[in-house]
Amino acid sequence: MEKKLIVLDLDGTTLKDDQTISKRTAQTLQKARDHGHEVMIATGRPYRLSALYYKELALSTPIVNFNGAVFHHPLNVDFTDSYHHSIDLAIVRELLDFTLDFPLSNIAAEIQDSVFLKESNDSVPETFRSGVRQIFIGDLKNNIQADPTSLLFFGQKKELERISMHLDHSLSEVISYHTWGASWPAVEVVKHGIHKAVGVKAAANALGFDRKDIIAFGDETNDLEMLDYAGVGVAMGNAVAEAKNVANSITASNEEDGIALYLEENLSL
Repeated sequence: MEKKLIVLDLDGTTLKDDQTISKRTAQTLQKARDHGHEVMIATGRPYRLSALYYKELALSTPIVNFNGAVFHHPLNVDFTDSYHHSIDLAIVRELLDFTLDFPLSNIAAEIQDSVFLKESNDSVPETFRSGVRQIFIGDLKNNIQADPTSLLFFGQKKELERISMHLDHSLSEVISYHTWGASWPAVEVVKHGIHKAVGVKAAANALGFDRKDIIAFGDETNDLEMLDYAGVGVAMGNAVAEAKNVANSITASNEEDGIALYLEENLSL
């Protein structure tokens, strides 16, 4: 069997709903590595919020963070394929002006390990404050002085739809965006053309894998490009309809060891 590059989304995919990795999934991923396959993470999280799982799985591969905006190797500071794609500050300021009078619950931005929040409230996940080097609260337009990695607008469906329409009609050639659902409705803005598949392609090139030998697992709309790019895109049983439609295969849910079940059956582990 050709060696595979196994790419893992975290939330809703590798992680159970309680934010842990099941014993079966961890053991199966280790078996895959013992058979010569490579395992890596591609997540929307910054590295500070994915490092725990990188270390728990004892990985030694590069990692994709911020939905493809950051690609680096946690164990190799001299890794020459690393990149960081940020949003032009002028575009960020234009968006902040556009949403100035919107009744949003919060706005957040990240520049590597620094976080900027418009309001100090519970409208953003508590993880935004975890492992942060610096947190700035207040007027983002004045506080942000460098190109951020991502910009997030938190609010109700109506306001988020207005923002999405503005992005589609006026800024589609300079930015890309993803939507968050569930407990934290948000629109996340990144540099144009950035998505997880950009990072996965860079990883495959760095590690010497053909596209056809990539197996990617995901569950949300920010996984669509990655699932489509991979030789085999696998949607979790709990995935959104769009992910299931673009995937080559559907496995069990994140609560039912979907990753382990697929790998055991298809890699003969």
